[in-house]
Amino acid sequence: MFKKYILFAALTALCGTAPMQAETLNVASLGALPDDGIDDTEALRKAVQFCKENPNTVLEIPAGVYRLRDEAAVQLEQDAMSSKMGRSTEPIIYTAYYPYAKGLDFTGTKNLTIEAKGATLMCEGWMEPISLDNCENITIKGLTIDYKNKPFSDGEITAVEDEAFEAVFNDERELTEKTPFLRAIFWQKDEDRMWPNPVYYPEIEKVEGKKVRFKTKINKSLLGAGIGVIHSFHFRPAILILRSSQVTLNDVTIHAQPGMGIVGFLSRDITMNRLSVVPSEGHILSSNTDATHFASCSGTIRFDGCKFQGHQDDATNVHGYYQTIMEVNGEKARLGITHQAFTHAQVADLPDKGDVMELVETDTLKPVATFTVVGTEHTIPNKYWDVTFTEKLPEDAAGKYFLMNISKLPRLEFVNSTVNSHLARAVLVKTRNVLIQNNVFRNSTGTGIHVGAESWWQEGSHAENVIIRDNIITGCGRGTGRQGNASGIAVIIDAKDTEATYLHKNITIENNVIKGDPGLCGIYVGNARDVVLKHNKILGCKENYRIHSSKVSITD
Repeated sequence: MFKKYILFAALTALCGTAPMQAETLNVASLGALPDDGIDDTEALRKAVQFCKENPNTVLEIPAGVYRLRDEAAVQLEQDAMSSKMGRSTEPIIYTAYYPYAKGLDFTGTKNLTIEAKGATLMCEGWMEPISLDNCENITIKGLTIDYKNKPFSDGEITAVEDEAFEAVFNDERELTEKTPFLRAIFWQKDEDRMWPNPVYYPEIEKVEGKKVRFKTKINKSLLGAGIGVIHSFHFRPAILILRSSQVTLNDVTIHAQPGMGIVGFLSRDITMNRLSVVPSEGHILSSNTDATHFASCSGTIRFDGCKFQGHQDDATNVHGYYQTIMEVNGEKARLGITHQAFTHAQVADLPDKGDVMELVETDTLKPVATFTVVGTEHTIPNKYWDVTFTEKLPEDAAGKYFLMNISKLPRLEFVNSTVNSHLARAVLVKTRNVLIQNNVFRNSTGTGIHVGAESWWQEGSHAENVIIRDNIITGCGRGTGRQGNASGIAVIIDAKDTEATYLHKNITIENNVIKGDPGLCGIYVGNARDVVLKHNKILGCKENYRIHSSKVSITD
């Protein structure tokens, strides 16, 4: 005991204060009681404020359902659902620095553990339920996020005619002719999977209670299938991780969100253990767009033991942004992201001092030089920012080149997880140093694993040092359009000119089982070198491999 006291005294003398002890706060002490039907928002926000003011807190949220209601969010939902903001709200509410409601805003919180096993935040109004901005060392355990009124409607197709069909929806939400029906997906109950081709902006003939008649042609085999119609495209995520580090989500579940499930941006080291973005019981949809999305991050993004189903875009997309060069003045350049979606967090993608940016040809996405950042100038809400580098940029850089921040390309680990039927790709890789291992990907409408860079989305970069191993990929790539490059795995560059450019490099694809669509190849490799395809078992595809402008070694 005496030796322990001497060590404690020495640490105290060295650090100036005694080590901080964790403090526990139970939300019940502030009046947040589950399952009583009373609005818990005020009490929960008081608990959040305590956590912000008291680093090293353990916040306990006992099991049960808590009401999280924000009046501005409720008004936004009402305006959206009555089409007061137009047919789709996305051009208004998914824009740079658009004001929005935050359910629980943890901005600036340090060293927090949220113990919430069995606790559900039942949100009322379109909001961002959990905001982690400028946070450090945050762990959330066992929390579920859901919505009292889902941002979608689902039901069953009861009649299919030559040029129309009818559906009866669940009784959770009132539907009218003004309700925005933005995209309809169909769930084949007998095969437990999503029909590969959704219908965008289906035309509504009439609404009678919960019965809706669509003046839209669909396949007659869909009689009796489930139907889900989303009422929003992109908006805020269920959990935002912005400018934060060391965030861990253990056993977190997201059942619904009028946008993405999780967005990480300009953050470092995010771990998701047993994350679930899946429909709640009795429903077929989960998030209205991507389940998760990480952009301009660093460190490691890790998924382990996660589950995904029913989300309306990729299970995850990990990338940086090809920044448009607007003008050049010596060592200084004005940059921006000119795609209409801007960034997925709707804030500027500002590099840090010391970051390295690649100069990339816009037509080929080929990097030609690197530049180191000295400083950045930006004024909110501008969509452009000025960056100063250590050296002069080419005078003709505007329009000819992008700049990609390669210091903000994280390692991705996606392991031991399951992605069941949903829209688009399961894992979308536009980063470097990647491990995708021991997963099951089933019935994605797009390619199961897509390693690519896309000039038109301004998302990259090309991939390096990728291992894709021991995965089972079945029934993927059934959808039409840009995402149907392969049934199982695609390594690809989406740019104006893809002839003889070897951008992806050092990629190993081995011991995967791919059972696919007979109209597609099993594995597509384009614009890559140092690619090893080894001991993959491919079944049911028209061809096993398709190779374009690549240097590949194949061992069956």
